[in-house]
Amino acid sequence: MDRQEAIQKAARLANEYIKNRNDAERKHKELNQLFKQFHLSWDEINEEDKHNAKK
Repeated sequence: MDRQEAIQKAARLANEYIKNRNDAERKHKELNQLFKQFHLSWDEINEEDKHNAKK
């Protein structure tokens, strides 16, 4: 996975509906891992989200 794929995955995770507590914890852990591994920022995630909204 490269940085752009990580940004896309983080944007998707951030926008997904949370079904229950376990789902929320799983998404939180996955997002944290992506942020740490790829040194992401919320600005990058928000830009990707805006880009996806235009499609």
